[in-house]
Amino acid sequence: MIEKEFVTYKQALALKELGFDEPCIGYYYNNKIYFNSPGVNVAGPSGEQPLPLKQQVFRWFREKHGMCSWIDRMYTENHIVYYRWTIEKPITDPPNYNNTWITLKEYSTYEEAENACIDKLIEICKNKKQ
Repeated sequence: MIEKEFVTYKQALALKELGFDEPCIGYYYNNKIYFNSPGVNVAGPSGEQPLPLKQQVFRWFREKHGMCSWIDRMYTENHIVYYRWTIEKPITDPPNYNNTWITLKEYSTYEEAENACIDKLIEICKNKKQ
C-alpha cells in the first residue's frame, strides 16, 4: 500500500504552515492522492495540497531544523515487539539544553510510530515559532 510512504493530509497542511516547500511527486486533491507525471514537479489543480514522502519530511526536519529522528524496534520481557520514536536536536540550541525527546508510548506498528514522530516534530517546530 503506497499510501504508507506519504504523510497524512493533516500533516501535509501543518508542514506547509511551517514552510515546507520541497518538490513533491504528488498532491492531495479532494482527499484523494494524485501523482505528477514522471520527471514533472508541477502543482495540481487549484486547492491541491503537496504530498510529501515521509523520508522527505524527516530529511527536511534534519536539514532545516537540525532535528534528527528515528524509530526503534523494542521488545517486552515477553518478547513482544513494539516501536517507539526518538528525536534529537543540537545541544548548542540555548537557552534550553533539553535536546532529546523519547516517547514512552508503545506503538504496535512501525508506521504508527513514524506518524507519531512526525506529529511531534511538527509540534516542536510550532512551539518554537511561538
